[in-house]
Amino acid sequence: MSVSEQEAETSAEQEFTRPPAPEKMRDLDFLLGDFRAEWTNFTADPATTGTAAWNTASTFHGHAYEMTQRVEAHDLTGRFVVQWVESESSFSGYYYDDWGNRTLLTSEGWQDGYLAFTGECFGFGKSFLLKEQYEIVDEKHYVKRGFIKFDEGDWIPADEVHCHREA
Repeated sequence: MSVSEQEAETSAEQEFTRPPAPEKMRDLDFLLGDFRAEWTNFTADPATTGTAAWNTASTFHGHAYEMTQRVEAHDLTGRFVVQWVESESSFSGYYYDDWGNRTLLTSEGWQDGYLAFTGECFGFGKSFLLKEQYEIVDEKHYVKRGFIKFDEGDWIPADEVHCHREA
């Protein structure tokens, strides 16, 4: 039997099965469900406030979570898809919306009571670094604080979103 015949036989016998979802995804379970989001935008002068509807669901058999953010007042819908990447020991997430904004974010997980995602963002016609910091207040409330950084500047508070679990 030639080497190529052996390889063909081996690959024909190989069975592919879906691995279980990474246990680390459970670190994001606080995001699951429907939330009323009350936001403050610190980049506006003066700061502006509003509400949104956020929903996060497990997808791809638990290998990813997908958050949909709907801000009716601004006719904006965004999505944030995140999964654990074992080979990098970190979460990887991608945000995109119907205004053309997009961000690729990573997080090493919970540290000092915060889950922080950082990455490069193209939003509202500008490129900048973005940090999204999550903190659990209680089982029905979490806070997301956003910070932006241009070039070599300092981190600037961008927004604060209080998410309250719907019944």
